[in-house]
Amino acid sequence: MKKVALLIFPFLLWACASAGVYKINFAKEYSPEKVKRVAILNFNRGQDVRLSQDIVVDKFTAALVGSRFILVDRTDIKKIMEEAKFQNIESGIIDEKTRQKLQQLGADAILTGTLHNYSESKNPQNMITYAEAYLTAKLLRVETGEILWSAEIMKNSKMTNVGEKKKMGIIGGESEAESAGKLLDEIISDMGDSFKEKKNILKKIF
Repeated sequence: MKKVALLIFPFLLWACASAGVYKINFAKEYSPEKVKRVAILNFNRGQDVRLSQDIVVDKFTAALVGSRFILVDRTDIKKIMEEAKFQNIESGIIDEKTRQKLQQLGADAILTGTLHNYSESKNPQNMITYAEAYLTAKLLRVETGEILWSAEIMKNSKMTNVGEKKKMGIIGGESEAESAGKLLDEIISDMGDSFKEKKNILKKIF
């Protein structure tokens, strides 16, 4: 029995990250080849989320750089956002004035969404005991407001081996959870890869 415990224990030291929700959907006629120029708008934030909206945009920009898509310059997007109201943009409603300005920039699709949760809990030793990131996003056709692609992913990570040090009489300690920042990076990477390649993951819940 002791030999078996020694073989299993090293795996208990690593933080456990899991996907609580993983959904990716495409419009029937969606094809990456039909989307040429994408404008990434500010993402909404949940009530308790303090992470800057610019960080989410920057992460999506990094994920799409080098892909088949041409990204509209962020400076141009900010100018439009100062002049037009984007109150209903996430629901797929694009007012005519905004539509015209986006088309003038050559954008045929916009990417936006909501960061619903971005949180971490720490113990007195300042180790992350739990982290969670929950993001939804949509790719909308500028001309019609039609949703071409949508995704909803929530990932969390928990500290492992909690309390096992004393109970098992071993040398070592708890392994802290992955940071919320790392979880968000993974989510955005998954989302970006999916609509770049139209992966076959239409609906997946863990």
